[in-house]
Amino acid sequence: MIWLGSIFFLTLAMGVPIAFVLGLSAMGYFVFTDNLRFLVAIPQRMFAGQDSFVLLAIPLFILAGNLMDVGGLTQRLVGFANSLVGRFRGGLSLTAVWGSFLFGGVSGSAAADAAALGTVLTPDLKRQGYHEDYAAALIGVSSIMAPLVPPSIAMILYGALSGTSISKLFVAGIVPGALLAVILSAYAVWIAGRRGYPKLPPMGLSEIVRAAANCAPVLLLPVIIIGGIRGGVVTPTEAAAVAVVYALIVAGFWYRALSLPRLRRVFLSTAMMSATIYLLIGFAHVLSLIFAMERLPQTVVTALNSVSENKWVILLMVNLILLVLGMFLDTVGILILTVPALMAIGQQLGMDPVHLGVIVVFNCLIGFATPPVGLCLYVMSGVTKRPIEKISLHALPMVGLALVVLAVITVFPQVVLFLPNLLVH
Repeated sequence: MIWLGSIFFLTLAMGVPIAFVLGLSAMGYFVFTDNLRFLVAIPQRMFAGQDSFVLLAIPLFILAGNLMDVGGLTQRLVGFANSLVGRFRGGLSLTAVWGSFLFGGVSGSAAADAAALGTVLTPDLKRQGYHEDYAAALIGVSSIMAPLVPPSIAMILYGALSGTSISKLFVAGIVPGALLAVILSAYAVWIAGRRGYPKLPPMGLSEIVRAAANCAPVLLLPVIIIGGIRGGVVTPTEAAAVAVVYALIVAGFWYRALSLPRLRRVFLSTAMMSATIYLLIGFAHVLSLIFAMERLPQTVVTALNSVSENKWVILLMVNLILLVLGMFLDTVGILILTVPALMAIGQQLGMDPVHLGVIVVFNCLIGFATPPVGLCLYVMSGVTKRPIEKISLHALPMVGLALVVLAVITVFPQVVLFLPNLLVH
């Protein structure tokens, strides 16, 4: 494991993309430990890891989200959120929070959420007198809700790596996502009151209904996904295919926003994103072979037990480790490296794998808003042209609130589990 860890951290420090970091680490391990015969297993393990019906859901959901995006869904979702919460103090900041929550039901991507809403909302926030760094931080931190709301690529990947029900994971992320939205809304209202940020003119019932009708086809997508899975009509992968067909109909015929050049961009973007994820998944299965050879999961469990056998102390250490990893690695990389050991820890503690999965994914998502590799903060820095360090300072209190939500879902499993136990059998 010394060779594996050394090559991993060296290549990571050199700025090598995480997919190649994993591949080079695996190859280096086999070479330097005189296990050259296992090099032939690399392509076999990679293809075996990618050959999964469940994993087909990833490119399909990415395609559905991209199709909806070209249909102008961002403006429609922002308009609907505005009609509901714009009348309150700091209404536009509340629109940013709840717009992120709604957008997550289509994209499943935190970075896409930050880029889309940042582009649309930042000029209006600045025009209404909001501090630009605060506005960028609010959108950046709010965007981490996106992968908690179905369809979530992170949940699919965790489910595929751990053998956990993806349909239950989808539903289990809704309440933590909504809880984060509520606590960020309270913070935004408090900041707005202190700084005197304006309210928006209240909209009448007819305007709210019109805004809801304008984005109803978009809002129906997560309902179709969950409803189809809950009713036993489709599997998560089949639900992804249904989502693509639905997105084509909505974007192409309802909103009339599709053209051949746009379709070309959609398919190219989907292919590039999917290829990156699949490459990571392939190398993950090579690493899983190394972890099994080195008995890493058992070693980690033994190490944690040597510190304490108390469940809450172990969970605290797991959360701290994941939070530190989130500062340097993306979600896919963290899941690939940690899920085998985490499943062993969860089994020892008697945890529901769905509960554990939401805790793990939530930890990874907080990393999107924490420097030095907070992707959503970098996205907002690019959108606003503001220094990343200033945005990060404004993001820290909101990251603290996200940690409060993490503590709640860790200590109280039913916050996560009551909805999937109610809806999914």
